[in-house]
Amino acid sequence: MQPKYIWPWTFPDFAVSKFLAIFSIVAFLIAISTKKLDASIYRNKQNFVLLAMWILIHLSEIFSPYPVYFAGVRAEIVLDAFNTIFIMYFVGLGLLSNVEHYKKSLLYMATMFALITVYYVYWANSMYLDSRWDMFTGGRLNPPSGTSIGDQNALSSLIVMGMPFILLGFFYCKNIYIKLSCIGVLPLLWHSLFLFGSRGAMLAILFTTMAILKVLSNNKKSDDSATQFKYVKSFKLIITFGFVVALAYQGGAMLNRSSETAAQAQQGGDEPLNPRLISWSVGKKLVGNFPLLGAGPQRFQMASNTLYPGESVHVAHNTFLNFAANTGLPVGLFFLYLFWLQYKNFKYCVKNNIQNYPLLDYLNKACSAALFAYFISALFLDLIIFEAFYFILMLNLAKLFIFKQLLTHTTENHSHDTQGNKIRNSNGMIIKSAS
Repeated sequence: MQPKYIWPWTFPDFAVSKFLAIFSIVAFLIAISTKKLDASIYRNKQNFVLLAMWILIHLSEIFSPYPVYFAGVRAEIVLDAFNTIFIMYFVGLGLLSNVEHYKKSLLYMATMFALITVYYVYWANSMYLDSRWDMFTGGRLNPPSGTSIGDQNALSSLIVMGMPFILLGFFYCKNIYIKLSCIGVLPLLWHSLFLFGSRGAMLAILFTTMAILKVLSNNKKSDDSATQFKYVKSFKLIITFGFVVALAYQGGAMLNRSSETAAQAQQGGDEPLNPRLISWSVGKKLVGNFPLLGAGPQRFQMASNTLYPGESVHVAHNTFLNFAANTGLPVGLFFLYLFWLQYKNFKYCVKNNIQNYPLLDYLNKACSAALFAYFISALFLDLIIFEAFYFILMLNLAKLFIFKQLLTHTTENHSHDTQGNKIRNSNGMIIKSAS
């Protein structure tokens, strides 16, 4: 959401991200010098996994069997993006480790992500309402010119990942105007996805919405009324009905694409239902050929054309296969392991009553849902340098770290005497007997 993307006619060369990066690094150094950064946040397994992936990806580039190759996007660009993402991930993580200011910092980050989503929802619908048909290709709306988002599928994935922050805002925000705004954005959000025509994103938003409502309906009672949700079942019915109606009346182009694909497959006999099936098949073969370090970053097309000329493809159309075929199976497995860590993160927080901290509970659900949405989208897309994924990883880990710090502080403040009385936490639960 940089000015040069939103108002290119006014700010054609104003790269605000460079200034933000500089300010963030300066803030990081100030936090270290003033001892406002808790370095223990870096000890989490997630950070070691990401560091291992970064190292292996660079080793894959160094030892690639294809030093000379062709690709739509050069490996140098991808590696530079990885370097930037990983640096800013660790810088941001350190800045978010301050427990004293967590309410503002985490809330601002979540709000920013939600507003970026709202902006692109607004932008997509404005293109439609203004009859900007020059922005459409093959019936699908193109993303804003010049952005780093890539294509309709990637922008749709960003919107789907931002959806949980908006939907959950209805339940967690106390301001009635914000609640109504969250509800009002949802139909426009669906319509924006119809305009972009991403079928993978539609699957992602369907399953993610169902998962969110399932978690809300199972939410335990807490001391804070903000997390005692009511009318979730009614809300679920309304959302489901509204989504089906919207799909039937506004999702025609996307449904037609699915019908045309199926018809072409029937006419083609042995032809696969979707070209992605060819890519996935070749991707699995490439993993078998180069299991340790892969064919090299961005070498998927080169390797597939060389080894399997009759099945030439351009991209993996799957993030796991992209990692595994291009940079080695260990990187692909590390990528999958990240999602297992997020699941454990979510379960730990629920088990330890994170609902007693409404903001952290909101982030626990929103970040987990966003990562679930990304995972579904990543089944059909190459999203290895998708910044939103690493941003949510950072935000979700910061939430876990802050929550553990708060639990530790609560434990230290337990009522305690030296005559064998029970030690109770702030909720009145007996933890252990005083020795």
